[in-house]
Amino acid sequence: MKPTTLLLSAAALCAVSPVCLLAQQIPAAPNHLYDRFQLSVSGTRIWLGSNVRVDASNGDQGTEFSSDDVGASKQNWEPRLALRWRMGRRHELEVGYLFARSSGSRALADTIRFADTSFAAGLRVNSALKSDQAFLTYRFAFHAGENSQIGAALGLGALFVNLDLDAVAGATAGGPDTAIVPFAASKGATAPTGTLGLYGRWRVADQWYIEGDARGLYAKIDRVAATVYEAGAAGRYFVSRHIGFELGYGLTWIKVTIDPRASGSGLAGQLKYSLQNARLAVVATP
Repeated sequence: MKPTTLLLSAAALCAVSPVCLLAQQIPAAPNHLYDRFQLSVSGTRIWLGSNVRVDASNGDQGTEFSSDDVGASKQNWEPRLALRWRMGRRHELEVGYLFARSSGSRALADTIRFADTSFAAGLRVNSALKSDQAFLTYRFAFHAGENSQIGAALGLGALFVNLDLDAVAGATAGGPDTAIVPFAASKGATAPTGTLGLYGRWRVADQWYIEGDARGLYAKIDRVAATVYEAGAAGRYFVSRHIGFELGYGLTWIKVTIDPRASGSGLAGQLKYSLQNARLAVVATP
């Protein structure tokens, strides 16, 4: 039999073979490294570590205290939202928001000077700390291979800080309240952040992906000076063309110093803040 006849016969056999027909019906797994859009919704376990000092309006330094000192919880479950938009093979924007809030109550072991209010040792204090993060990250892949990306990342964001303390005058650490007049103090500020670093993503199997990034920067804007370090890693598995799951970890470390205004209004002081998060996310892509 001539080679040409043999090849034609094999092609005809393959065309009617059940195995070949099945192979033709199953599309190849898409490459999610280059999806135009990806939306992730996460349930996130956060671990907060913070030391706060809020100065008085006349410039006197307040007391530096940790979240433990005022009974705020260090662990909590919070949501995280993120949207990635790939504008081209090498360019991507990611925007997102992470909720980070804690609260608690305890009797103070030491006196705390918080802004223009002093909370005496022995007072039972209720505390609520909000430190949500909004983030916008631009990524440029100087290597954009079929199964890997390596590039530079520029992050911009904002840390929304608000701390509330309230107590009942005369409250003691083991007895009933001896006064009924409550007093409270609340201070908040928005601290801009920025980071610069590297990122990498790899497709390690048809449906498996891993990624990581590390960034850091120091910046001073107006009366706010911030040193920021960020790092993260994640693994993704896509169960279909449009749905995947992500298991990820992130670390943010921030030191923010806020100088007082001439008027004495607003938040002034220092915040040393760390946030670790472990998240499980659902990832959707069109």
